[in-house]
Amino acid sequence: MKIYAPNIHLFTFQLYKISNLDLTKSQIDRHLIWTTGDEIVHRTLNKDLHLYQRLINVDTESNNPRLDLLKDPIQDNYAVTFDGQISLDHQNQDLLIKGFAYPLRLHDSYGLWLNLRRPEKENNIETDDLDIAVFSKLNPHNCLIVKENPLFLGQTLLITGWLTGAKDKKIVQQIAKECLKSIFHSYPLSSFNRQGELFGSPIFEYGLFSQIGNYQHVLIWLFADGEADTKFNQCYQELLDLWFFRTKSVKAFKDSREIYKALDLAYLEVETILEKFPKLEDKQFRNHLNLKDLKTQLKILPQLSLNYTRLLRNLEEYHNTIIINTNNYNERLQQIRDLTNSDLTFLETFSQKNSPYFQQQITADLGYFHHGSALLSQAIDSIRGIVEIEQAERDHSLGNLIQILGIGFGGGAIASGIITQHIDKISQPIPLVSLNNPSYPVYASCFWSAIATLCFTALGWLITKCK
Repeated sequence: MKIYAPNIHLFTFQLYKISNLDLTKSQIDRHLIWTTGDEIVHRTLNKDLHLYQRLINVDTESNNPRLDLLKDPIQDNYAVTFDGQISLDHQNQDLLIKGFAYPLRLHDSYGLWLNLRRPEKENNIETDDLDIAVFSKLNPHNCLIVKENPLFLGQTLLITGWLTGAKDKKIVQQIAKECLKSIFHSYPLSSFNRQGELFGSPIFEYGLFSQIGNYQHVLIWLFADGEADTKFNQCYQELLDLWFFRTKSVKAFKDSREIYKALDLAYLEVETILEKFPKLEDKQFRNHLNLKDLKTQLKILPQLSLNYTRLLRNLEEYHNTIIINTNNYNERLQQIRDLTNSDLTFLETFSQKNSPYFQQQITADLGYFHHGSALLSQAIDSIRGIVEIEQAERDHSLGNLIQILGIGFGGGAIASGIITQHIDKISQPIPLVSLNNPSYPVYASCFWSAIATLCFTALGWLITKCK
């Protein structure tokens, strides 16, 4: 199978602000997007682009949501152009490949539009149709797949090419599949998603959100006539924005699935703790109570609640991110519609079907996990109340004990002072105790003091019981 003027457009995005990420600067490759562009051009055309050195200060503050980053544009062209040659396996001659790299900043992110293409004309002569296998030469070692990075948002890979004749229109899906196989010749293929038309030409989308963990967004757009190419050039800036807002929404949903897993584990931990805690209606409840254990729970649960609340907040932020970027996506759609006066049903599917699904899923998650937050609050309040009651009861019991002992020992001391009137005889030798000898006064004093102490202690206990 052949194709005319094959094109690869890579739209890739990453965050440039790291203040909200719990990472050190050493863990983050802030220049990933630029080094990736350099690597792709070097691997495909053996050219050194040095993209980062060509940029203005990438941290320059600007109130404009779009900032072109090329340092020295030529005639208001903010893209770096380049060309090179590739060799085909079955031919001796080299093939001219042209391209450009367009770096920019969009809102809180960097964006790079990288293009590799076979020109439609060379020396004012139309170039020949090429075998679809040529795409494998434009993605050596799968360099078009950007490696993961904490700042990396995602990418859209758009492949375009012209159908070579009327017969190709009958097998467009097979041609698209062959293009995909050629590009990812040694990489797992993205699953087919749907087929449609854009600007009058067939377009195929690959990548399923049900496989969000390994999601790769790939579009193969086969031009049937000049309308698609012309309108694409009319709104390329708006399409770039469109992919950006789409990528941000997909990234937010992907991250929300990780938060969902963390919340699910936290929720199970909450339930485990609550199941181990004795129920108030349990008759053996008071036998299970251990004030030290309860106080330990009061230290654990607030920390768990804090982490749980933070995860819920993150989930809500991802929900808001999807809403905001979907609105922006719809605004760009309207701009494209105004520019091209075309049916954009294919592009509208994301904002009308996929994004609402993301929002509904996160809303359902929030509804479920907010119940866990309420359980945590109730558990903390209940344990705190039980601890306060138990502590008060124990303090009251201790006060009663002190009161009883005070009465007992106080009364015993008074009695002892009265009884020991024979203290002057203490200097007499102590006789053996027997039935024939009277009790020695010291013995009698100790005995009656003890009796008095016990009596007054009993009296104190009766007084506290009456209270």
